[in-house]
Amino acid sequence: MLAAISSRQEPTILLTIVVVDDSVEYREIVRYLLALAPDMKIVGEAADGEEALAIVHRERPAILITDLVMPNLDGVELTRRIRRELPHTGIILMSSHSDHRLRAPDSDADVFVNKSMINDMLVPAIRDVVARRVALTSALPQTTMRSQPECETLTLGDLLYANGATPVSENEWVALVRSIAGGDRSALQELYTRTHRIVFTLVVRIINNREITEELMGDVFHDVWRRASGYDPAGGSVVGWIMNQARSRAIDRVRFDQRNKRINDHADSPLTPTIPSGSQKALDGREQGRPPDALRPSGVLWERLAQRIAAEQGQESVVSSPHGPPEPEWEEVAAGISCKLLATDREKDRVSMLVRLAPGVAYPPHRHAGVEELYLLDGELMIDDKTLHPGDYNRAEPGTGDQHVWSETGCTCVLLTSTQDVLR
Repeated sequence: MLAAISSRQEPTILLTIVVVDDSVEYREIVRYLLALAPDMKIVGEAADGEEALAIVHRERPAILITDLVMPNLDGVELTRRIRRELPHTGIILMSSHSDHRLRAPDSDADVFVNKSMINDMLVPAIRDVVARRVALTSALPQTTMRSQPECETLTLGDLLYANGATPVSENEWVALVRSIAGGDRSALQELYTRTHRIVFTLVVRIINNREITEELMGDVFHDVWRRASGYDPAGGSVVGWIMNQARSRAIDRVRFDQRNKRINDHADSPLTPTIPSGSQKALDGREQGRPPDALRPSGVLWERLAQRIAAEQGQESVVSSPHGPPEPEWEEVAAGISCKLLATDREKDRVSMLVRLAPGVAYPPHRHAGVEELYLLDGELMIDDKTLHPGDYNRAEPGTGDQHVWSETGCTCVLLTSTQDVLR
């Protein structure tokens, strides 16, 4: 895939490339652009997908550049075939029509380049694809790479569990909910300890007010106490169950406040949440030197919740400090990408985790093996043509793919996804 040439200077590593396009003109343009890059070499050209497939199998290039609309075998089907048969080949899909970008995620290509921008975009796109693949493979131990056959693809699980660590099982979380359903307040206390910071951060990002958020925190975990018997693991992870309840509570409160303000102001236009004076500190993830991944609520919240539950049961409240297992450590799984594993479901190939991207870092393009849910806690995140802000939620369905996941600011999110997601 990479070829070395000898000279009087240091050996140069050449990126081997196959170009596929039924237009002779565009093949000439690509040939001209790559001739200006001393580390790139075209090892084959084809006018249709079937011819290209044979060349790629013979040459095993580092990069395949292919047009989308071609005779015999179009770019989408060619890309799917190459992805299955030679998954380590990077693939760039091109088209003259911007609306064809919508077909790109279905093809499993790494990058889409509009031909109208080929002069400026093609060579940077090639370097971007190579850099991402080098970052992913370098994050894996050599023993893992040697044991991975050429025909296999790299999954999210390969990256997350490459160091052999034993993650916390989802069954442990489910057992806590079952204990809560049986009236075990210590189990609720442990679940609160594990999740209260990410829940607080999500809600304060939506509400934009620390005082109201702390009030809603009591309601969220009181809901967990009351609804534990109705929790069904088949419907999703425990972390997702709690985060969804928190988000619903926060959105309901925003709508309630909007209605009241509209009535009081006699206004007909829709309103957006405003930041009350004095709450800006709550929105700064770096207050008191803490990193922006999760804010910390008041220490008395658990005490209030315990007293509330005890009063409902006619019992005396015995309050102790929130307790639980040590918090998982952040681990850098690839350059600029760190993860904190909260729970792993080996049976369903699911993981609940915090993910942090450094500023200017991209998450690998990937295809979803299951439902993916993302709750953004801090920073901004681009997912293809969408921009997410703190407090936003994104859901992706099985079989879909994300080509461009990137954060200019750096960001932190709660991510619930499949460990079988295919990384490209």
